[in-house]
Parts: sequence; structure tokens; C-alpha cells
Amino acid sequence: MSNVLNRPEAVSPPTRALVMSVIDSLGYVRLAGARQLRGNASSQLLALYGADVTDPRDAALAAGVGQAAEEAGLGVLMCGGGRGPGRVRDDLALFASHQVRGVVITGFAETERMAAACIERGVTCVVAGQAPATADTCSVTVEDHAGGRIAAAHLIAQGHRSIAVIGDPGTGPTLRRYQGAVERLREPHGRTVRVTELATAEVSVGAGRDAGQRLLGVAPRPTAVLCLHDLLALGLMQALHEAGVRMPHDVAVTGYEDLAFAASAMVPLTSVRWPAHSVGMRAGRLLIEHTAQEAHEHVHEVLAPELVVRRSTLSPRA
Repeated sequence: MSNVLNRPEAVSPPTRALVMSVIDSLGYVRLAGARQLRGNASSQLLALYGADVTDPRDAALAAGVGQAAEEAGLGVLMCGGGRGPGRVRDDLALFASHQVRGVVITGFAETERMAAACIERGVTCVVAGQAPATADTCSVTVEDHAGGRIAAAHLIAQGHRSIAVIGDPGTGPTLRRYQGAVERLREPHGRTVRVTELATAEVSVGAGRDAGQRLLGVAPRPTAVLCLHDLLALGLMQALHEAGVRMPHDVAVTGYEDLAFAASAMVPLTSVRWPAHSVGMRAGRLLIEHTAQEAHEHVHEVLAPELVVRRSTLSPRA
């Protein structure tokens, strides 16, 4: 195998093809840094997989992982992921070539595939941001079902009985926050709450603006809106403001995740805080703890969301 990898010209094509097929079937990855790292049993790198640093939540999560790594004197190798099933193997090869200590996998489309590939190949991993499909790895997530209920309960407590829910339920955390919100809205409250659902195709400011335009056409108009993400809330508020709708006097608005801009929006936004930095930091620490111990029991941590009340829901009707 050494000649095939290091001096392929010295090996006949049929033999080279046979050896390469065996290498592929074994999932072998050449360790580019092996000579330099020989004798060093502990890697100085963690890998962070799937984070989109243009997304404020993922950026905060990545900062949390970075803080955990810095505390332990380690660095972080970031890989965006999300580029299709064929990339998982290549990305694992990248991690192996750098001999990373383990991988923190953020909650996104390829999470389950990457986690399964890590487990199959004996790579230590921690899933951050969503509950994994298997118990064979550690995870850190947020109780989004409870977060949805908290947001809905706040609007009900403010006296609203006609409430719109805006967002794409999708899967994972967003689905759980949607389920929690709708469940709470449909429970008995002495008076029936009328629920209007406006689905969006994506999570973006543009999708929020579009939902706002559709909301303006609903009659009678809901007096409050529960958005499943702050970006949707921002777009919604822009559309309502342009139409002359006052917030919170005419329509109260809640968001979800409490991104950095929520407090400085045109009307400071009430939002359910998703503790992204804490999720990343705890996931990084779990990964470091796991790789430092010969015997390790998998931990599944669930962090609590927090309602942050601002002016967007403090209606005079309350």
C-alpha cells in the first residue's frame, strides 16, 4: 500500500487499481500530518461541522465552541458542511488528515448523516442544537417545545385572543417550537383563541415581509403574531410599519432566538432566547471531556429557553 500511495509509478496499473479498491472499501484516509504528529497522542484541534457563520445563531454557537477549546488550550477547525451526501466522506477525510480530537456537529440538514458516519468510523462527536437520532453520541440542545409554549402563553397573558403563527415548521427545533406554541394556543383559556397559521417557505427577512403582506389581508386581523424566528419577525415588522400598522398598539409581535438585533429593532422585539453560545460552549466541553476519558457515558443535555420581554408585545390592552 505504501508504494501505491507514495510511489504509484512503481506499481503496475492492475495492482494499483486493486489496492486502491481495497483502500476505498476500508475507508482508509492518509494522515498528511502523521510525520509531524508522531509521538503526540493528543490532537490540539477540535472540528466544528455544519456551522454557517453568516447565521447569527451559528456564529454565537461557534464562539461558544471556540471558548471551550481556548480554555483547554486547543484550536478549532471549521467546516461548513451542507454540501450534499457525497461531501460527508470527504469532510471526514479532512478531519482525519488533521487528526482532530473529535467533531462538534451543529444542527442542520446533514447532521444525522455526519453523526452516523462519525460513529461508524469511531470518530468522537457531539451533536449541538438538536437531539440526535441515536443515543450513541453526546448532545446539547434546547427545549424548543417549552419555548413555543412560553411565547404563546405570554401573548395570551397580554389579553390576545386572535393570534397568528408565522414560519416554516419544517423539522427538528423549529417543528418543536411550532408544536409547543400551537398546543398552548389551543388549550382552554376561558375564551377560545383564534389561531391563524401563515406558512413560509424559508426563514429570512424576505419571507417575513411576504408573511406580513398576507397578514394585512386577513380579516379580522389578528391582534398578535408569534414568529418562529427573529428574521421572520424583522421582515414582518417592516411590512406592517410600511402599511401604517402600529406595534404593539395594533399588532403585538414575538420572535424566537433573540438574535443580536432584536433589542435594537425599530420596535424592540420580545423574543424567546435560544442560548446558542451556551450550547456551543457546553458541546465543546463535552467533546473534550469525552476524548480525555477512556470510559465515557453519553450525556444528553437540554438547556432551557428564556422569554425576553420588550416593547413589541407590551400593548396598552394589557
